[in-house]
Amino acid sequence: MARVQAIPADTDEGVWTVITQTSTYLLDFDAMTLLRAPGVGRSDDHRWEVSELRRDSQDIPLLGVKECRVGGPAQFWVHAADEPDVRTWRVTTPVVEIERIG
Repeated sequence: MARVQAIPADTDEGVWTVITQTSTYLLDFDAMTLLRAPGVGRSDDHRWEVSELRRDSQDIPLLGVKECRVGGPAQFWVHAADEPDVRTWRVTTPVVEIERIG
């Protein structure tokens, strides 16, 4: 649909893909979920390693976006794995591309 430079912190609708140096994220603000596909990024730079995170390739509850801009790391506010009352941050490698797909 439309590529953008950032997802505003107050975003509360739509479906977005965020491609980083090492992974692709799917943010669904209608369902309030975040999915990370590790190793599906856009980097020819071998200095970036793909980290394995708990609940990779699974929808996790998304609480919001603190920062998501092309050129810098994104910060997503999510519920922690296995502890629904605990909140934590997912911080990414630098963002390469953002697109609203729904």
